[in-house]
Amino acid sequence: MGRLVKVEKTKHFIVKDFRDPPKREIRGYRAKKLPDGTVLTFAILTTKGPRGGRTALVNEKKPRSQSGRSRRR
Repeated sequence: MGRLVKVEKTKHFIVKDFRDPPKREIRGYRAKKLPDGTVLTFAILTTKGPRGGRTALVNEKKPRSQSGRSRRR
């Protein structure tokens, strides 16, 4: 996970933006939805990162209903 750049609050989500890798190293983007409703956006890199991986977390969208309580009652 990179350095946190900003946090936005929209009507339904809390969005955390992280520092992007350099444009020349990005091959594409992929999103992964977790069972709790959180959506993670990853940048796929052309070269290996500092810890050996080829992805970097760019964005996290967490539903507002998830902040502090369980989703199902």
